[in-house]
Amino acid sequence: MGDLSLPSPEVRALIGSFLFACNQIVVRRLMDRDSAMTVTFWVNGWMGVFAIALSPFVDSYEGRPLFAILMFLGVGMVGQGMARYCSYRSNYEVGVSRTNAMIAASPLGAVVAGIVLLGERPGPVLWLGVGLVVAGMILLTSEGDGRRRAMGRYAFAFMSLVSFAITPYLRKAGLLAMNAPWMGILLSTSMANISLMTSSGFMAKPQRFRWDAAAMWAALPAGALAIGQAINFWTALRDGSLSVIAPLMRTGPIFVLLLSFLFLRGREVITKRVVIATLIVVAGAVLVTSGR
Repeated sequence: MGDLSLPSPEVRALIGSFLFACNQIVVRRLMDRDSAMTVTFWVNGWMGVFAIALSPFVDSYEGRPLFAILMFLGVGMVGQGMARYCSYRSNYEVGVSRTNAMIAASPLGAVVAGIVLLGERPGPVLWLGVGLVVAGMILLTSEGDGRRRAMGRYAFAFMSLVSFAITPYLRKAGLLAMNAPWMGILLSTSMANISLMTSSGFMAKPQRFRWDAAAMWAALPAGALAIGQAINFWTALRDGSLSVIAPLMRTGPIFVLLLSFLFLRGREVITKRVVIATLIVVAGAVLVTSGR
């Protein structure tokens, strides 16, 4: 980013994880009054505002712009759109801590893709990580008064998991093609909001987007946290090794647990099962991403 002195990619990944957790807490409070669609739209909108202001002064537009733009638009549809909406909706359905424990399992998708599409043969460390992720997810989703009902409630968390599994690779490919993280954020948030507005009309009325100036301004802190998280993640992926940065990006659920305990009392019920499952999933995710 220009001549600015930045922390190491590893530190930026941890900072991004903490800001992501803060964003999740703020968003959960916003959803006491607005739908996930409305909150997602305004958070993405504020991210776009910050990106417009900074891109001309920081980004380099040299390289392979067409390929980069396609990758950034893909991030928007999959990550900023589907993943963010599903995670916010899941925060309301099953809670912030449970949702983010599921999101931490997203490296499992990369393992499956590598085996099926690339013919990879995972080693013992990676299989151990997969086992821990699966065990943690079973422990987490079996909580409740019936497994079928619990699994149904986790539908949005599963969709978010799949979406978040794809986006780091799209970001990395786009940034290798063109060193323009702020433009990437702008394009991805714009594409996400176009996708959200297109799908809004097909949703039940309470879940549709609602134009509301109060909601827009209320989402500003969440948008500021989201842009801080995004630029740290994007530049960490740009400057660091994916196999090192990705595990650090999975530490967010640990921060979520701590922040939920401090700021979501009365909204979140954090049981020992949730804590143990989260730690197991995060440990497994770290092993999966470091073992590739």
